[in-house]
Amino acid sequence: MRWTIPAGLTAIALLLTPSAGADTGVDDLSKSQAFTLSATLVNGCVLGSGSADVTTFGTLSFGTISSLDVPVDAVSSQGTGSIVLKCTPGAPVTLALGNGNNVSGSISAGRRMINTATSETLAYQLYQNAARTTVWGNGSNGGTTLVLSATGAVQEYKIYARVLTASAMPSAGNYSDSVLVTVTY
Repeated sequence: MRWTIPAGLTAIALLLTPSAGADTGVDDLSKSQAFTLSATLVNGCVLGSGSADVTTFGTLSFGTISSLDVPVDAVSSQGTGSIVLKCTPGAPVTLALGNGNNVSGSISAGRRMINTATSETLAYQLYQNAARTTVWGNGSNGGTTLVLSATGAVQEYKIYARVLTASAMPSAGNYSDSVLVTVTY
């Protein structure tokens, strides 16, 4: 017996014949391929104890002073003048303090707070240590920088401040200054 396929049905028969390796619509084949993720972490610091930089470290206050016969000391704390930061672990970090707004050049003789009403000044100094022997500066202004290794956790660096003695007492009033903190990493 011989089968004869009419000419019009030959094309349909060829279309219905499965070819080798073609997808049958059944999930009988699968392939897997991995992809790679990467990130490069660079040294960085956030000023303050949160996840975003702070706009101020607060105010270190000497309180009320009635005499300058002896030095008046103050120590910062978090929120009142201490430098608080969180940096990449192991990052070499340098903390530098500027001159303040009322001294140019060397701070070795002291920085100056000013009474804006009278333009009189009050001499003070900032130190890295409780003994008040290491003047904190920027390395070229008469004081030294503080070099540290970051831990990755929030770190607080206290400022040990001193109002210097004066032979003549300036006028009563409010005296202030602003000192720029520079963090290099």
